[in-house]
Parts: sequence; C-alpha cells; structure tokens
Amino acid sequence: MILKGLKRNAIKKSVEAHLEKRNVSSQAISKLKTLAVLVDASYDINISSLIKLANELGVTSDKLKIVGYKEDKEIEDDNNVVYYNDKNFGVKGVVKSGSLQEFMNKDYDVLISFYEENKIELNYVAAASKAKLKVGFAKVDHRINDLIIGATVNNPNLFIKELKKYLKILQVI
Repeated sequence: MILKGLKRNAIKKSVEAHLEKRNVSSQAISKLKTLAVLVDASYDINISSLIKLANELGVTSDKLKIVGYKEDKEIEDDNNVVYYNDKNFGVKGVVKSGSLQEFMNKDYDVLISFYEENKIELNYVAAASKAKLKVGFAKVDHRINDLIIGATVNNPNLFIKELKKYLKILQVI
C-alpha cells in the first residue's frame, strides 16, 4: 500500500513536470493526418465509433492509434486498442511498457483524451504525449488539453459534433 502511494506521488510529479515543459506555441498542424485517442476503458466505449470518427476526420485506420487505461489486473490488447494499467508504471513513476512509451513519444497531430475523470495514469499519458493538439473534456485538468469541449462521455455525439466544428475553425480538417 505504501509503495502504491509512492508510485502515485511520483506519477503526479511527472505529470507536473511534463505540463511545465510543454511548449504549445510552436505546434502547428497544416492538415490532420495522424490521430491518437486515449480512453478510460472502465467506460463502455464503442471502438468502432472511434474508427468511424477518424474516417470522418480524414484519418485512415492505419494512422489512428487507440490506447485504453484499465484499472483491472488483467489486460488484453485487441487489434484496434492497446491497453495499460497501473502495473505499467514503476515505483518512480517511469513507464515500463514499451508500447505505451512508443505511443507517448510519437508525434500525433491530434490527441483526443476521451475521459472525464482525473485519473493520474490517464493524465500522465496525456501530459507526456508529444501530440501537437490535445483535445479533452472540461472536467479534466485544464492544463493538459489545448482544446476543451464541454460535453460528457455519456454524450459522445455532442463531443464529436463540437470537435469537428472546432477542427474546421482551426483549419485542421
């Protein structure tokens, strides 16, 4: 229990460090080509609707990456989603999973943080991501996302509608 608390504190410090060193002024997207989606897998999220959203935004399925956080002990990747849990973090808050580290290091054009509950494991991945534009819900720490949409996970259609509207305004799609 003490180790888990130490790990959580280390992850929180890492989130703060990533947020402090992020430079959003030089990140420009000419055209949306790559899309990443970070989901809280404790919600029942339809993965095929995320793939459909990517297609509507002009992103092919091979340029879409979906990563989900599961609090459960047992995780299984499927063809479309890579899952992780708190065991993928070391005691010092360092990511132990190669696929998760690869996800965070890749330069995606847009990262959609499709979760609305502040969980440090989700916040860490979102903050550490090298995505040029980060989009998320209003209930999540405002420092993580560049574009905040006031919808809920329970109303994904409103989120998608607003996302499309703002990406058109920003001339990304």
